[in-house]
Amino acid sequence: MDMQKLKYFIAIVEHGTISKAAMALNMTQPPLSMSIKSFEEEIGVQLFKRMGKRLHLTDSGKLLYDRGKELLASSMAIIQEVHEHDQGMRGHVTIGCSTVANLTIIPEVVKRLNERSIQITIQVKEGNAAYILEQLRYHKMDIGIVRNIFDKADLHTTALLTERLLVALPPDHPLAGEASINLEDLRNENFLLQHTTFGHGISDFILDACQTQGFTPNVIYWGTETLPMLSMVKRGLGIAFSPMSFAKLTDFNLPPLLELTRPVVHTQLNLVTLKNSVKKAATEQFLEITKEVIEELNVALN
Repeated sequence: MDMQKLKYFIAIVEHGTISKAAMALNMTQPPLSMSIKSFEEEIGVQLFKRMGKRLHLTDSGKLLYDRGKELLASSMAIIQEVHEHDQGMRGHVTIGCSTVANLTIIPEVVKRLNERSIQITIQVKEGNAAYILEQLRYHKMDIGIVRNIFDKADLHTTALLTERLLVALPPDHPLAGEASINLEDLRNENFLLQHTTFGHGISDFILDACQTQGFTPNVIYWGTETLPMLSMVKRGLGIAFSPMSFAKLTDFNLPPLLELTRPVVHTQLNLVTLKNSVKKAATEQFLEITKEVIEELNVALN
């Protein structure tokens, strides 16, 4: 298969027309049209149904587009590995995760990579689940670490860590000195909750639990990151919920964190990768050490 023609085909699909693709590729339309016609003859399959100036993918074209994206991403990963090896480097890994994962898990992984003299450059991109999954699908990330629970055919999800949710109370709250608290005791509080961008997240678990307890919480704020909400709790603006791993953040001046005992609510940290993609050697090494760190964190939290 001619890889250059495959790139042209993908460009046409993503830009919608040959003229727009030609402009993006910095070439004229006639040679691009000839290239796609030659590509169809080469593989013996019609890729587009031509309706005027518009091109519509055939079912075979859709399959080639999906597989072609994977093939190009894999070939780029191989070339990157060869260049890194030639330059004396051991690899590069791009990870998408939340702030807390970047504060708790990633530093320990980097520490162990350094201790074992494994030369891997790590690039971390923080963001919500929707952003991370989009980046994985466009092969701009190797790994995602997210809390949301979802089921997508093109993504492989592995549960890394299950931990209890804690309740964050303002320092002057009457119950702040307690070791644990019941959700029923919070029915009259102002709730600060994590907005779920994709799948099922922390806020969904809390709202379900409140409904079970017979009340609907007064939610005054929806956010995407837990740390800013804990700062708002510290200022007395409401209550929030955080995974138990936040209690390990000793460098931050956090509000009182109490165990939620009735009901006990858990949240899950998941590792997400794209199915049918070739993992670089650096990615495999990073995953191996990440799972080692998570296993120890599991023991510490449970």
